[in-house]
Amino acid sequence: MRKLLIPIVLILIGVLFSSIYVIEEGTRGVVLRFNKIIGLSEPGLHFKMPLIDSVKTIDAKIQTTNSSNNNNEQRFFNVQKKELIVDYFVQWKIVDFNRYYETIAGGNDVNDLILARLNGRLRSEIGKLSNRDIINDSNADTKSRNSLMARVKDSLNGSSQDGEENLPIDKLVTDAKKDPENSKTSLRAFGVDVIDVRIKQINFPAEVSESIYANMRAEREVIARDKRYDGIKQAEEIRAEATFEKTKIISEAERQSRSIRGEGDANAAKLYADAFGKDIEFFSFIRSLKAYEQSFTGNDVMVISPDSEFFQYMKLKSNK
Repeated sequence: MRKLLIPIVLILIGVLFSSIYVIEEGTRGVVLRFNKIIGLSEPGLHFKMPLIDSVKTIDAKIQTTNSSNNNNEQRFFNVQKKELIVDYFVQWKIVDFNRYYETIAGGNDVNDLILARLNGRLRSEIGKLSNRDIINDSNADTKSRNSLMARVKDSLNGSSQDGEENLPIDKLVTDAKKDPENSKTSLRAFGVDVIDVRIKQINFPAEVSESIYANMRAEREVIARDKRYDGIKQAEEIRAEATFEKTKIISEAERQSRSIRGEGDANAAKLYADAFGKDIEFFSFIRSLKAYEQSFTGNDVMVISPDSEFFQYMKLKSNK
């Protein structure tokens, strides 16, 4: 009896340990019984039917999928039919673990499914916008990068149609991949919800980048030339205005100087006239001095008799 007790205890211990499982924080456990989902386990310690039930652990954290994961450049055409290389990422999380497990259990890669739908929606939205609209990151403008990403996110999440969750996963996947640009299938039908879509970088293909940059340089040169011409025009206008003001100021100054000089000459003449009128002899003396000054300058030869009246003020008068 004692020999049978030990194996029984070991079997019970083994059954106990095989029925206990732990779900870590940030994950969820999908409980399967004969490959059919019978429940969902939250983080913590749980029990299951040994040898009958199995548990698949699924990451419940927010996940990020980059467009560069498949090592292929994602090329799109804008409204001007210009080719663009867009690098982007999408953040998503699982909201229906049962539906998500059904999707991956069928051999489908959710990352590929999300990228296929996302590429289709981006292709449709970018095809409506110009390069300037795509570069614009304004939230207020309906034609901008932020508005584009918001529309794409809403389109991916959509609203689950009636009976969509009851349709087979394979049919939904086929419909989503058949026409990803116009597909109305919500990603929530696969158990995931898109949190955010972000464009990281937009480039032109190498074969057209040089021509685009050349056009941009030509446009900037035209703008710069126009600016220079406007500057030259404004400079000439300023110089002309300054020259006019200068001429006006000089003319006014000369007019005032002539007026002042005329008034001074008139005052001087009046003073001379008043002074000479009081003493005729003094007037004659001053006039003779000026005549001497003008006559004795230069190398001119003048023959005049010493007894001439011209020299009357140069003669010494003797005292009587």
